[in-house]
Amino acid sequence: MFGRTLRRVPGRRGGRDESGLRIALSPASWGVSDVPGWGHQLEPERVLSEVWSLGISAIEAGPPGFLPDRSDQAKLLLRRHWLRVVSGQAHAVLHHHDIRGSELAHIDGHASWLAAVGAETLVLSAIAPRGAKTAHGIVLDSGGWAHLLHLIGSVEHVCARHRLRLAVLPRFGSMIQGPSDIERLLVGTEAGLCFDPGHLLMVGADPMEVLELAEGRIQHVRLNDVDATLALQVRDGKIDYAQAVAEGLFRAMGSGDARVESVIETLRKSGYRGWYAIDQDVRLTAKDEKPLSSVKRSLDYVRRQAAA
Repeated sequence: MFGRTLRRVPGRRGGRDESGLRIALSPASWGVSDVPGWGHQLEPERVLSEVWSLGISAIEAGPPGFLPDRSDQAKLLLRRHWLRVVSGQAHAVLHHHDIRGSELAHIDGHASWLAAVGAETLVLSAIAPRGAKTAHGIVLDSGGWAHLLHLIGSVEHVCARHRLRLAVLPRFGSMIQGPSDIERLLVGTEAGLCFDPGHLLMVGADPMEVLELAEGRIQHVRLNDVDATLALQVRDGKIDYAQAVAEGLFRAMGSGDARVESVIETLRKSGYRGWYAIDQDVRLTAKDEKPLSSVKRSLDYVRRQAAA
């Protein structure tokens, strides 16, 4: 098909990796981002080819524009590289009632595209008002929280219409960050959670405590590892996120402080059977940089932990 011979790679059938886990890779690990000035952006052909070279057949969708906007073209590109999309992220302002319609329409459009390319999960990030640099330090009043939780329920209905699962992502710079926000989300909605130990550490949460709190609610997992010292500096406003990434905020899996080994062990014991997406933000300065080796180190680590 398409002039390419399918190589036999362990773990391809059914989406499971040779380790037994359902592992996907994120274009973010290759420096792909829609943040202006983030860094050199690699071409999709190179990223997708390198994903395949690692023996992985699943990816996250990446930011808008990474894959073609037309779902038929996106599917053709994915098929050419023997890959599938398992999840994609949507950013929306959910705490302002007056823009409810436009934000839900935005999510609906993205959900429709994700469903068309075969994804299973929409990862939702509740962002600050568009144009604001960050949500860090913004505290919602009771009315803001009521709107936020209500609209998350509306997003659940949108996802259900497109036969997608919803996984809300708590992360630094969003409207859902620390432990109290996460608890409020879990109590105030029935939405599933996107569990990301690195970003939980970034916002001052203990990943293991969140695993216990969110038992049975985790719909998608993103794996990354972080340097706790740099994470604290970001949280305290001493360094901005982009600069911290450039200075090595995200570490090869197992070399940081996010307790990835314990996370994987606990998730497996809890019966989690969903996807583990390796998602490590990196900024590239030139096209001749080679993030593949770092991704491979992290992938090898996850496979070793799964086999332990």
